[in-house]
Amino acid sequence: MSMLPPVTEDARLIKALYDLVFWLAVGVFVLVEGLLIYSVIRFRRRRADELPLQVHGNRTLELIWTIVPSVLIAIVFGLAVDTMTRMTARGTLANPVAHVHAIGDQQARRRVEAAQPVDMVIEVIGRQWVWQYRYPGGDVITTEELVVPANKNIRLDMTAADVIHAWWMPQLGPMIYVNPGEMSYVWFNVPPGEYVGQCNVYCGVAHANMIARVRALPQAEFDEWFAQQSAAASVAVEPGDPERGRNYFMNSACVACHYIEGTKAQGKVAPRDLTRFATYPTIAQVDGLENNAENLRRWLKDPQSLKPGTAMPNLNLKAQDVEDLVAYLLTLR
Repeated sequence: MSMLPPVTEDARLIKALYDLVFWLAVGVFVLVEGLLIYSVIRFRRRRADELPLQVHGNRTLELIWTIVPSVLIAIVFGLAVDTMTRMTARGTLANPVAHVHAIGDQQARRRVEAAQPVDMVIEVIGRQWVWQYRYPGGDVITTEELVVPANKNIRLDMTAADVIHAWWMPQLGPMIYVNPGEMSYVWFNVPPGEYVGQCNVYCGVAHANMIARVRALPQAEFDEWFAQQSAAASVAVEPGDPERGRNYFMNSACVACHYIEGTKAQGKVAPRDLTRFATYPTIAQVDGLENNAENLRRWLKDPQSLKPGTAMPNLNLKAQDVEDLVAYLLTLR
């Protein structure tokens, strides 16, 4: 993950401010360390019986090292305010309404929609510990990465399902908090490429695994990808395949929480070891929820409806993925 090179105007403004502050800090460091080294050499004791000149203070020097840092801090503050103003000005791909304190705030929603013309709006849900992306129409949902058309104005409408998360993609712009019960908005327009970010607020034991990935494709390639995803979402559901289910489990966010002996699923969040899951009498230790294929399907489709407050989120799994996971999990004996 890197902020270099910045690919949006927001990110370029942030980097310009960072560069200026960095070189100011370098200059202060060189000046202070230089004076320190000079003083150590110039005023060192040269004989064992020598007593260095005792100076109580120097009002001129004290005024200088008080006024100069104050001026520098005021300059940095002014530049930071100027950068924030330019990033939030109407007409830029920035975040003039980056955060709204209620999902149902219609007035704020109208401000958001008027703030910036966009080519695509994607709904994003932050969950422990994965980002979930729902594309227009609702049929295409991904969790592995966010795929967008390059050089198009994209807006993300973001909320969290459980705890506070933060969307931070250094090459794309500033960090945005994503809170439960609230809406946050991110605008960007990026050239073709792949960009990596990280949830920037500690959100639980698997926080480090909550990586955000954005892949920007030329319009023709994006259209092809989207058509494939739409077709996959509409195909008839086949009988569950244990091997497909295992591949899905081991290459998804499942491994961040669950433990299965002898596999790369080494998560310690879920209270039950899944190594012999099929031998357990109940699912998620819910009384009356017998461990069978039908109940397991219900659980994977909407865990919260069967055990309110459970740490396992609703990942909006595709029907085929549910069938494959059921087939795989029932082989664990």
